[in-house]
Amino acid sequence: MELKLSLLFAVFSIYFMSAQDINGSWKWASPDGSQHFEIELEQISEKEYRGKHCAVFDNGERIDCANDSENFSIVMLQISDGNFAGTIESSYEKSQGKIRMQYNVQEDILYFNLTKNPPGIFYLPSEAILMR
Repeated sequence: MELKLSLLFAVFSIYFMSAQDINGSWKWASPDGSQHFEIELEQISEKEYRGKHCAVFDNGERIDCANDSENFSIVMLQISDGNFAGTIESSYEKSQGKIRMQYNVQEDILYFNLTKNPPGIFYLPSEAILMR
C-alpha cells in the first residue's frame, strides 16, 4: 500500500510540476495575418519568469522587438496557480507596460493581456492567445 501511495504521489508531483511549465517559445498571429507576436519565457526562480518579445504589426511595417541579447523585456511573477503578472518593455521608447498571463494546462495555451499600455509609441497586442 505504501508503494502505491508513493507512486501515486510521484505521478501527481510530475503532473503539477509540469502543469505550470510556461518555459519556451509562444506565438500568436492575428486572423488576417497582418500581426504576429512571439515571446520566449524562461523560469528564473520558483515564481519568477523572464523573457523577450517580438511583435510585428502592419504586415512588417512596425516592429517592436527586444533587441538587447543580455536584457529581458518581460519580467513577471506567478501570483497564483496558472496566473502571472508583470511588465513588458516596448523597444520603441523603452517604456514599460503591465501584463497578465494565464496558462491553460489542458489546452497548453497562454492568454496574454496588456493591462496597462506603455507610455508613448508601442506595438503590442492588447490581448492574444499564444501557442507553442
